[in-house]
Amino acid sequence: MTPTRKSRWPQLSTTTLTACVALWCLLAFNLPFWSKVLDVRPIGSLQDALFIGSVGLFAVLVINLFLTPFSIRPVAKPALVVILLLSSLTAYFMGTYGVLIDKVMIRNVFETDAGEVSELLTFKLFASVGLLGVLPSWIVIKLPLARPGWRRELLHKLVMLVVTFAGIGLVAAFFYQDQAALLRNHREVRSLLVPVNLLGSLATYGAERAKRDLPYQAIGADARKGPRWQAAATTRPTVTVIVVGETARAANFSLGGYARETNPELAKIPGLVYFTDVASCGTSTAISLPCMFSDLGRKAFSAETAKARDNLLDVLATAGLEVTWFENNSGCKGICRKVKEQRPVHVADPELCRPDECHDEILLRELRGALDSATGDAVIVLHTHGSHGPGYHLRYPQRFERFKPVCREVEFQKCTVEEIVNAYDNTMLYADHVLASAIGVLQEYSDRFDGALLFASDHGESLGENGLFLHGVPYALAPDYQTHVPMLFWSSPALAQRFGIDQDCLMQRRGEPLSHDNIFHSILGLLDIQTTALKPELDLFGACRR
Repeated sequence: MTPTRKSRWPQLSTTTLTACVALWCLLAFNLPFWSKVLDVRPIGSLQDALFIGSVGLFAVLVINLFLTPFSIRPVAKPALVVILLLSSLTAYFMGTYGVLIDKVMIRNVFETDAGEVSELLTFKLFASVGLLGVLPSWIVIKLPLARPGWRRELLHKLVMLVVTFAGIGLVAAFFYQDQAALLRNHREVRSLLVPVNLLGSLATYGAERAKRDLPYQAIGADARKGPRWQAAATTRPTVTVIVVGETARAANFSLGGYARETNPELAKIPGLVYFTDVASCGTSTAISLPCMFSDLGRKAFSAETAKARDNLLDVLATAGLEVTWFENNSGCKGICRKVKEQRPVHVADPELCRPDECHDEILLRELRGALDSATGDAVIVLHTHGSHGPGYHLRYPQRFERFKPVCREVEFQKCTVEEIVNAYDNTMLYADHVLASAIGVLQEYSDRFDGALLFASDHGESLGENGLFLHGVPYALAPDYQTHVPMLFWSSPALAQRFGIDQDCLMQRRGEPLSHDNIFHSILGLLDIQTTALKPELDLFGACRR
């Protein structure tokens, strides 16, 4: 009989292998975590050094605890490989863009589209995942596992759990106050520990998805046009355009005081009202977009609840208005499930379209087409691609590259902050042009329609402040740049007269605190839609109605 060749790799139990992976995770994937901890508590004394050591011990014990359920021998290797690969991806995006991982970020990942993903595929990404994820995964696969009996394997697990909880107790005995203060005063630390943040968020998101759908709740079933429709001096139909911005932050709108002139065209439009203090419902499209059209408000909002009830578009349709959604982004997130959704056909236009994406001016063509075919009162939603990063330089035609030099990379480390801001401000300049042009289209059709336009961005963006880029930081921790959004309103004189809107009053009240919570009720109030779903106190036009 030929003797079995002895492996050059050491034979490990699944418990030992899991502990080794936990240590690798702590050391390889947690640079943002350690940067934050050392920023909060720099090492200046022996006591500081001991505290940092206790943080490391506590962290590796918690990671190991989270990995222990995956250490059963039949599934240990494939499970740990998947965790290593996902953790390397998580660490890359956290380190590159400063994002935090929670269930909302996981939702964003599952609801993104191929175009957004393709922008993020870089050599640095593949190199980082290869070195930190693929290489250790290969080692995990090659390592032979010991095959003890089930009693011995169970004993190993119990010993490891005892050691883990004993270690946690030891840390708590000596450093409880310091550790508690760190987690209480710097809650973002909880979202930085890889892969605990990843596994916890995936579990939470999965549990929500696994729940049965809530019973559907119809709201605004009593919606109808109010008396101002019958009392109007004209029989022309109305067209209300709602433009949903993407990743526009108020800090870079010159209408709100930004030093650069990023809104030159809008600034010239008489009667346009820019609201200076508007808060978003979330810091990502997956949350903010459905929340903008919901009656729930930010504090009561959840994606699952919103999915199981009517939204603004449904109520408007019930009242007899023709509602159409034009999409130039990653989808309407379920808002337009009961109304017409249309995507622009990508035409052979080298200035406006690439094979996978069109610039937002393409929506103006759709708006004209909708107005040409409209015969009754209509609400038209334009969902723009806006300023979605990190490829800001891809979001506008070349003729709008006024602020230079610009960052042409999706790896922001290759650019200066000035170049990143320049590229972003060019997207603001282009959004200004698209909005002003949409208002211009409504003015062109003023002999056929009484028109109005409301614009609001879904969320803001970080451009390097405090090391953060992009968006998606948990709302309680998010900087103002990600939650303070631009919103503006324009109305034709005829529509303002029909519905009794006092433009001067709106201008005087434009600095009052508002939020996405106001949109649902303000559109209903603007168009005099009578329904019990309307909360008059949230109708921003209510105090300015003659």
